[in-house]
Parts: sequence; C-alpha cells; structure tokens
Amino acid sequence: MRITDSMLAQRVIDSINESKSRLGELQNILSTTKRVNKPSDDPLRISHILNLRREIKDIEQYLENGEIAGTWIDMACHILTQSGEVLNSAKVIALREASATATAETRASSAEEIRNLKIQLLNLVNTVYGGRYIFAGTKTLTQPFDENGDYQGDQGEIELQVGEKRIISINSPGDKVFQEAEDVFAVLLDLETALENDDLPGISDQLGKLDNCLAQIRRWEGDFGGRSRRVEINRNHLQDQTVQITKILSSTEDADVVKIVVQLQAAGIAYQAALSAGRQILEYTLISFWG
Repeated sequence: MRITDSMLAQRVIDSINESKSRLGELQNILSTTKRVNKPSDDPLRISHILNLRREIKDIEQYLENGEIAGTWIDMACHILTQSGEVLNSAKVIALREASATATAETRASSAEEIRNLKIQLLNLVNTVYGGRYIFAGTKTLTQPFDENGDYQGDQGEIELQVGEKRIISINSPGDKVFQEAEDVFAVLLDLETALENDDLPGISDQLGKLDNCLAQIRRWEGDFGGRSRRVEINRNHLQDQTVQITKILSSTEDADVVKIVVQLQAAGIAYQAALSAGRQILEYTLISFWG
C-alpha cells in the first residue's frame, strides 16, 4: 500500500497526541500520588479500592459505636460499685445497731442515716448520661425509679452493633438489676422502719437481705465488667483491622512516586522526540510539495 503524505502526517499527529496524553496521565498521577483517578483508569482496581474504603468506613462506625457502648457500660459499672458501697454502709449500720450496746436513741439516729443512704442510692440509679437515664431500659428519657423506689422504665435493652456480626447490650433494666432477687430499696426501707421502731429482730432480719443485695450488685458488676472487656477486645481487633486494610488500600491506590518521576522523565523525552520527528517529517513533506 502506498503511504501518502497525508497519512504520514496523520501518523505524526497521532504519535504526538499519544505521547502528550501519556505525559499528562503521568503528571496527573504524580500530582495526586494515586495510581487511578477515575473509573476508566482501571475499573477492577477502582472497584477494589471502593470496597476497601467501604470496609474502613464501616469499621469507623463500629469503633464509634464501641466508644458509646464502652462509656455507657463503664458508667453502669461505676454506678454499681458506688451502689455496693452504699449498701455496705447500710450493713455496717445494721450490724452496729443489732449489737447489745445499741439503744433506742442510737437506732433512731441510725434510721436517719439509712434514709439518707436510700436517697443517695436513688440518685445513683437515676444517673443521667448524655441526657439519658442509664437504667431505664429503652425509656431513656424517663427517670427509672421514683422517690419510693418504684420502677418507671421498661424491660428493653439498648443494643449497638460494634462489629460486622457483633452486637452488645449497653444497659439493663433497672428493676432487673436492683429488684430482681432482692429489692434493695425495700430492704433499706424495712431496715429504716426497724431502726425507728427499735425492733431488734427486724434489724437482724435485714442483715441477711443486705448480704443478698450486695451479692446481687456484685453479680451485675461482673456482668457489666465482662461486657466492658468484650468491647475493649473488639476495639483492639478493629483498630488492628483498620491498620491492615489501610496498608492494603495504600498499596492498591498509592503510586510509586520515584517510579512515576522516572517514567515522567522518559515520557517527556518521548514527547520531545515525537515533536522533533514531526517537524522533520512535515518539513520534508512541504519541500516535496513545493519541489
């Protein structure tokens, strides 16, 4: 086939455009430090990158949920610890007033102490965090216990997803925690009444119940402590997972800058060579045309 001057000129233009396009592509990669900058660059790689970014975004949400869960659970643990201290103080008072040295006057005075401890305990179990009650079940805008110790919440539990297949309850209904086996408020009220009435058998009866209350609180402390440990283990796992996925994402989408610089220099040389060759060929065709 005979190669005409117009065909030769078109080839020169195509070569120059191809070199210019490659040069622009490498300059873009160097400026963004990314191997691909639009889907058409590499559809399979882009798909993989988007999946990795989605995984990282999901993990970030799980970590955020984990922070909320950890805070609520730790708050519940703190409340339970302080509640145990209140009940232990009540037990000390009951032991003191059940002794032979106690009198009607000391018991009446101790009744006031128990009354104050009951108020302190109610304040603890009605703790608000972030505008919501910890021990009200899912009725977090409702105060869980009234002044008489009657439960106002529901039986629900708030659950948060802290992993792909990990869901954790961040609270428990207050009546289940403080009134299931022993009603801690009823025990304190009965103790207060026995002290006011100088009722030694009544005071002694509450000692065993106070032990039950303390055991009940310790069981729930252990329960929430276990949840806290699970949240911490899960958080560490997610953080490690984030590091690994981020490394994979970086190796998938980040350009080798040193390599790109070398390629860019070579492409620049190729582009200049194409321009030079184009000038020579065009000059030749013009001379032939006028000759």
